Amino acid sequence: MIATTSTRPVLDGRDVDPGTHVSTIGFKQRDRAEFGPDLLDAADVLVTDSPAQAGAYDPPMLTATPPYAERLRDLGAVLAGSAPGRVRPDEITVFCSVGLAGTEVFLLDRLVRVGAATA
Repeated sequence: MIATTSTRPVLDGRDVDPGTHVSTIGFKQRDRAEFGPDLLDAADVLVTDSPAQAGAYDPPMLTATPPYAERLRDLGAVLAGSAPGRVRPDEITVFCSVGLAGTEVFLLDRLVRVGAATA
């Protein structure tokens, strides 16, 4: 989980192991990023709670800009099964929250339930 107001990356994509999930809730724009494009390059799956909101920021979130926008998936679609999420255990997944109220709480609850079911 990355939750900072850092304007410089605090996580290097090269340091993320296969199978890692990263959730971000802090700055996500060029020159205001707690992570850099290298994390997005390393990710197999990019998800946000609102692709439209991600693109509406000025400047838009990094994930809503080329070449990442074409890979960005809607969290609701992934949870509903209409868009693919992680399909292999070694895939790196990145969730970029736009800050919609309750999304982080719901996501944490869902991850805990999935973890309990697989334990």
